[in-house]
Amino acid sequence: MTPEQLDAALQSIRWTPDILARALRCDVSLVHAWLDGNAEVPLKAGIWIRTLAEVHEAMEAERPKSLKGKHHKT
Repeated sequence: MTPEQLDAALQSIRWTPDILARALRCDVSLVHAWLDGNAEVPLKAGIWIRTLAEVHEAMEAERPKSLKGKHHKT
């Protein structure tokens, strides 16, 4: 997974590098190294991240439309 692919996947799943680091239980400095191209994303991590992004993208079409603009009345 290239830094660009990682960045696109994070945007797709709406995660920050910090959230990814917490999900993977690693230090955020490692995620930043991946994004900067200073370290390679391990194959298994790349597949996991790519799969999350693909599922998220596929589910975008299924997002409930009836909630748009709704709020809780107090």
